[in-house]
This record gives sequence, C-alpha cells and structure tokens, in this order.
Amino acid sequence: MPLIVAKVFAPYEMPAGALPVRCHVLITEQAQALEDYLVETLPECYTTKLHLRQRATETNLSISELLMNKFPDPGNVMSGDFGEIVTLFFLSSERKERTTLIKKWRYKQDRTKAIPFSDVIILHREAANPSARDFVICAESKQKATRSNTYIPIAKAIEGFEADKTGRLARTLTWLREKAIDQGQQREINFLERFTVDPTTEYLKYFKAVAIVDRALLNEEITRQINLPQQDTSFEVIVLGIDNLKNLYEAVYSRACTEVTIE
Repeated sequence: MPLIVAKVFAPYEMPAGALPVRCHVLITEQAQALEDYLVETLPECYTTKLHLRQRATETNLSISELLMNKFPDPGNVMSGDFGEIVTLFFLSSERKERTTLIKKWRYKQDRTKAIPFSDVIILHREAANPSARDFVICAESKQKATRSNTYIPIAKAIEGFEADKTGRLARTLTWLREKAIDQGQQREINFLERFTVDPTTEYLKYFKAVAIVDRALLNEEITRQINLPQQDTSFEVIVLGIDNLKNLYEAVYSRACTEVTIE
C-alpha cells in the first residue's frame, strides 16, 4: 500500500506567541518511511518509466545517468523542487476524493531552474461531466532547510498565494493544457479542459500557502510577526517541520539516481 504522507506527520504543539497556522512535524519513527517513499516516487515526478526505457535503449546510457540529466543540482532549486513535491503528496493524501496530481516537473526546460507558474496543482473531477464538487488545490510551497535571517518562508508562501489567487492559477491551468496538447495526450487535454475552456459549471478552488522548515528553525519561523491573510475554507497556511531537512532532500535525490528501477 502506498504511503499516506499526511499520516507520517503529527500536529505540533505550538509555542507561546505562535502564528495561527496549521503546523505538523514529521514523526521521528516515520522519517525513514518517508525517505524511502520519496526515493521511489521522485523519478516519476520528472519523467516516466516508459521514457526512461526508451532513452536508455536509444542512448546506451544508464538510468542513473538519464536521471542526473533531469534532476536539479544540490542547492536552492533542488530544495525548492523537493518542497513542492512533498507539498503535492502531503496535500493530496489529506483528501478522501480521488485526485489527479500534476507532476509539472516533467515539463522543465532547464533542470537548473525552478519551473514557472503555480508551484503545486491537484485536480479532482467527480465524473465525466462537470460537477460543482470538482475542485482545484493550488499551493505555493517554500522550503527553508538552513538558517537565514532574511528568508522568511511563510511570508514568501503567502506572497505566492496572492499571485495564484489574482491570476496565476488560471494561467497555470492554461499552460498545463497547452503542454498536454504539445504531447498529444487527448485524455489529459479533455481532463484539463474542464478547468480551462469549459468552465460552464463552477468548480471549487482551495488555496494553500505551505512552508517546509527544518525542525531546528521551526519555532523561530512560526513565532515571527507576519501579517496573515484571512484563513477560511478556501485558504489556509500550513507549516511542516522536518528534522535534518537538507540531509533528507539531498539523500532522496542521490538515492533515487542510484536505486531507481524501471521494471
């Protein structure tokens, strides 16, 4: 059974003066399970097993070499990608509905740069015909793995939410449809048109601002004085604390390169 990512995090006991945000921390005994799960699932966030098989045959390169050509180098882009991917799996695993996780890192044109538009997109269609219960989850994800006195991940995530709410989400959905058209995926085109060219029935929109923070920095970040937008059913701020965050994301990418299988 696939790991339910939300269940390896536990609600955090907030310190005095903490911001009114939802905060969870990775359960120590579940850290290895999360790492192993991400090692297994990371490659397909960037490509497909079919593509890896084809390129391995065509180039005589190893799967590890092909993935190294897809993955970002250690540093800010790798940290940012990792935070977005954790956010994708965390938010989707909180839902009871069947959701479609958009693995937008497959569309990167430059592995050394962050991909544009909204960070995380999760879609739900109740049936073939549009339903008022269809929804989009759109999240801005920021990660802080090392100490910095100038980088405030919660505030940066909120800035991204404001951009998503005021037009970036719509542009992202249109861009995803264009990518599906480029790759000739009729099923994906039809699916995305529900949220782009055929919004005859309104769908729900859930916005999230997510900060993933090293546990050693967590209390400092959640007690900063930040102006928060109003939170309700359509928007919330979530903070996730993870021990040794930098070591974790670097290990996940390194292991994914060497341990991936395409059987």
